[in-house]
Amino acid sequence: MIAKGLCSILASDYYYPAPLLAIFRLAADGVLPLTEAWDLISAAPARAAGLTDRGVLAEGRRADIILVDDEVPLRPRIVAVIAAGRLVHLTDANRLNPYPAISRKAVAAA
Repeated sequence: MIAKGLCSILASDYYYPAPLLAIFRLAADGVLPLTEAWDLISAAPARAAGLTDRGVLAEGRRADIILVDDEVPLRPRIVAVIAAGRLVHLTDANRLNPYPAISRKAVAAA
């Protein structure tokens, strides 16, 4: 159905990880590029619900962003969530900065 363009939105009312897993599967199977699959769980549902302030990253929008670790094939994992421009979920702060933290004492002494 999706490959034939007969699906406009992917949603789940009982298992919240399903849409994210589904779009990564669609991309891995070559059904849709990830950017087009993403539209099925982001912009398309927002449009259908009349939520004009979200669904895409653009100036003047809410700035809802999820950072996804897709290192393990077909097992995407949400690392961080930014809602309305504010960090609201973070699984591991070290994942956002690949460089080791410098102690404040070392910086002050430098």
